Amino acid sequence: MAETNTKNRKKLKNPHTAGNISFALVRNDLEKKKESSISLKELFAVTRTRHPDRLYKDSNEDTISKIAEMEEIEKQQTVDGSESVDAFSSVMGPEHLGRLRLYGRGVTKSSLKMKAGNSETVSTATNDAVQQMQERIQKMEEQMEE
Repeated sequence: MAETNTKNRKKLKNPHTAGNISFALVRNDLEKKKESSISLKELFAVTRTRHPDRLYKDSNEDTISKIAEMEEIEKQQTVDGSESVDAFSSVMGPEHLGRLRLYGRGVTKSSLKMKAGNSETVSTATNDAVQQMQERIQKMEEQMEE
């Protein structure tokens, strides 16, 4: 099994350098630093960046060229003003059925939609509560003026 796994690992074109740190933790750390959601291109670049003081057996040219392609597509989009094309999916190709790249094991499109759906209902409930509080404050201010 070890020999088979070694052979399969060598076949990877863009191996990640995150080690045993999950992509969810990497994504969470980046979102805290940036204070907003990050793109797949940013996560791909962070998890594929190699350490300069370490020696590697294979080259990193394919990964570097793909990151450069994604950056070029994003530059063209900012010049054109169009955001219709996802740079990551255009360079890496379509997703395999039932899988999502850069999210880790067990994450599916439907689980992400459910998570997004829950956050939307929470945010609308919060917005409603804030609006009600503002109305109450206005009523109280009007009563104080009278």
